[in-house]
Amino acid sequence: MNIETIRCFKKQHKIPKYIWTKIFKEIRYTPSSFNLQPWFFFVIESEFNKNKLKECLIGNKVQLETSSAMVLLCGNMNKIDLSEKIYNSRLENKEITIDQKKFILEQIRKQYNFLDQNSLKNELFLELGIISLHFIIASQDLGYNCCYIGGCHFNKLNNLFNIPFNYLPIILIAIGKKVESEEIVKKSFKLEPEDFVKFL
Repeated sequence: MNIETIRCFKKQHKIPKYIWTKIFKEIRYTPSSFNLQPWFFFVIESEFNKNKLKECLIGNKVQLETSSAMVLLCGNMNKIDLSEKIYNSRLENKEITIDQKKFILEQIRKQYNFLDQNSLKNELFLELGIISLHFIIASQDLGYNCCYIGGCHFNKLNNLFNIPFNYLPIILIAIGKKVESEEIVKKSFKLEPEDFVKFL
């Protein structure tokens, strides 16, 4: 599948709630360490909040002004917060036994109670990267396009939107409907596999 990056969207297009629901239901199955699902999405779609976001962006004005929403992906620094809920649900679903649940929860505590902050952040960056790609693919399947936004002062977003500091802002994505054009757009140059693959 080609992931098509779009920088200019159909202005004023509002994504229906049922589309958001489909996207988020689909991406729930993204893998994560110990199945802890340490992500949280903030969907910034009102003009008021998009204007607030402008304070933190470096460029990317067109994406902000034309997108249906800007989606902020945060990683939960308190990864084990939902572990009891997740593994109680797995037990109720008969996915695991009570002994397996106890064993896994103990392994989770051992892993994260002593994990340093840099290692935790690296893990969150990996997991959020995976689910962000899943988000974009699910969006494309439903007729929407996205653009990763790198130019942003992520360290200012918690204060700007009153987001608890255990949520670490990691990725920002613009999403909306592609503007159809009769102009033929050339495919972007990409390296050939032999430029970046080596079999050992």
